[in-house]
Amino acid sequence: MASSVKYGSLPFGEQISFFRSKIAIPTKAWTDIYAGEHDHAFMVAGAARMAIVEDFQKTISDMIEQGKTLADFRKDFDQIVERHGWAYKGGRNWRTRVIYETNLRQSYHAGREAQMADPELRKARPYGLYRHGGSTDPRPEHLELDGLVLPLDDPFWDVWSPQNGWGCTCKKFMVSEADIKRLKLQPAAKAPDKKSETRVIGIRGPNPREVSVPVGIDPGFEHRPGANRLRGVTPNQIDEPIRSEPGRTFPSRRATSELPAARPFGGKLLSADLPDREYMESFLAEFGAGIGKPATFIDATGERIAISEALFFDAKGRLKVGKRDRARYLPLIASALKSPDEIWVAAEWHRATGQAVLRRRYIARFEVDGQDTPGISVFEWGRAGWAGVTAFQSYDEYIASFRQGVLLYQREE
Repeated sequence: MASSVKYGSLPFGEQISFFRSKIAIPTKAWTDIYAGEHDHAFMVAGAARMAIVEDFQKTISDMIEQGKTLADFRKDFDQIVERHGWAYKGGRNWRTRVIYETNLRQSYHAGREAQMADPELRKARPYGLYRHGGSTDPRPEHLELDGLVLPLDDPFWDVWSPQNGWGCTCKKFMVSEADIKRLKLQPAAKAPDKKSETRVIGIRGPNPREVSVPVGIDPGFEHRPGANRLRGVTPNQIDEPIRSEPGRTFPSRRATSELPAARPFGGKLLSADLPDREYMESFLAEFGAGIGKPATFIDATGERIAISEALFFDAKGRLKVGKRDRARYLPLIASALKSPDEIWVAAEWHRATGQAVLRRRYIARFEVDGQDTPGISVFEWGRAGWAGVTAFQSYDEYIASFRQGVLLYQREE
């Protein structure tokens, strides 16, 4: 990375890929695009015309891909301002430094996070190490985290992965057990308890609002760079399938034909004593995905579904692979999505959010070795989240409870 940023070395593929995939969006204020939304969008505060934003995106991309300096960017900045007659706010030197360093640092961190998600690398180096950036005027909250060691899958990192504020130069490293001993570090028993505070953002803009952020993190930086790329389009896991409350049902049709006959299950169930990671990896592998390697699955009707490890976290970022006696049936749930007998869509009233939601339900029935009756497997997907059900119940009423809504697809026997 360019010397003025003083972080990392030359740009690398993951960083370039992250920045290239952003969509240019005109804005009136910096609060128009907030926190994890920056994983998908590129903006320059106050640049309200698409042509200006696209020019800035192109020059920042050049800075990243060619390792150019802040001085190089300032030359391009002046040309863009002159070409478009842009009346920006703030001093030139301050404004150019903020645009240049924030975009280069955050794209670099997002690229590093993508590398850290590699399953094999995480096996070898499963811990994250927080290092203060060495500022002469340090934020106390950042300085006290220097040397903190926590597992990389600890939810702490979803909030406190650098960059943690404007101009923040803190770093996060992957470390192994051997590194910990060599550096004489001590993994923390649990993440530090960080208090939150309410801050008002956009005071000078058209829509000021309150946000809650941990003390020590500037508003807009309370997220792990790049994480929203995986999770933003992947539904979280919920405990049970979505059911309407009594009196809140929507018009729905029930199945009038028989469910296709059960098929032999060609795969294998998982052991009941595996680590959470192995359950996740097994499910993701069915779709050509992996931890840190998302994939898009196209179902039998042409619908696209994002598959990533985010499927196994709830809305609060907590890992929820499921109880061991249920997690072992994940191969059946994956098979229901990959090769369903039926796909139903219906509107339901989601009591957790108090809103109507549209859910897709994938149903399949398999004969499984060691089970006396066929197993029904259900993968339910919607914006409210996803849920999986596997049960070896053969009575018609139970199966019929899933087969309602609008039938989109039925497997031909």
